[in-house]
Amino acid sequence: MNDDDLFKLPRLYIDAPIQKDRVVPLSADQAHYFKTVLRRQDGDNVRIFNGRDGEFLCVLQEMTKKGGTAFAERQTREQPADSSAVHLFFAPIKKSRMDWLVEKAIELGATDLHPVVTQNTEVRELNTKRLMQQMQEAAEQCERLDLPVLHDLIKLNTLAAQAPKDTVLLAALERGDTQPVTDVIRPGQSIAILIGPEGGFTAQESTWIQTQSGWVPVSLGPRILRSETAACVALTAVMLKGRSDNDGNH
Repeated sequence: MNDDDLFKLPRLYIDAPIQKDRVVPLSADQAHYFKTVLRRQDGDNVRIFNGRDGEFLCVLQEMTKKGGTAFAERQTREQPADSSAVHLFFAPIKKSRMDWLVEKAIELGATDLHPVVTQNTEVRELNTKRLMQQMQEAAEQCERLDLPVLHDLIKLNTLAAQAPKDTVLLAALERGDTQPVTDVIRPGQSIAILIGPEGGFTAQESTWIQTQSGWVPVSLGPRILRSETAACVALTAVMLKGRSDNDGNH
C-alpha cells in the first residue's frame, strides 16, 4: 500500500494500547462508526492511534452492534518525542464560533486548551464532553498523533496559579505597551498565550495582567480581531515562526 492510499484510510483515536500483531478492542460506538457511518466491513483497513504508541494500520474484525476488534498489522508512524507545548488560554464564546475556534486550535498545534472567564465573557458554562469530542475529531482529521488536553474552566484572577512552568507566557492585548508576538517567539520553547473575550479585556484586567510576573504583553497586529481570529493568528505565529527559524538553521 503506497502513502496516498494509506492516507485515504479512515483514522480513529482509541484509548487503548496498540502493538503490532495484537488485537485492539473497539467499543460499540467505534464499531458503529466504522460499520454504519463509514460503511466499512470485516477485513477492511483503517488507521488507529492512541496518542502514545504511534499510528497503526489495522484490519477490522468481528464487527457487531456490541463492538468489534482491529488487528494491528504494522506501525505506519512512530510517536514523536515530547515536543514543545502550546497552551491556549481563551475566553469561551458562542457555540458556532466556539466550534470553529476549537477545531482550528487543534489543527494549528495547540496541545492544551484552558477556558478562562473574564468580566466580558458571555459564555460561562461549557459542555466539556462535547468539546473533548470535537478535539478528538479534529486530531483525527488533521493527522495529529497526540490528543490535546482540555483543562477546567478558571477565572482570570487565578491565572497566575494556572500558568505552566518553564513556559513563555504571552498575553495578547489590544492596546498599551506591547511588542509583536513574532518578536518574542523562539523555536523549541513551550508557549502559553492568553486571548481575551469579545469586547476585549477591561482596562482593570489589562492593567492586572501586565502586573503578573512572567506574562509578556504582545500585539497580534494593527487591527481589532474577533476572539477566534486572534487565537488563530497567535497559534499560526507560534507554528510558522518556529518552523521558519528552524529552516534557517539548516
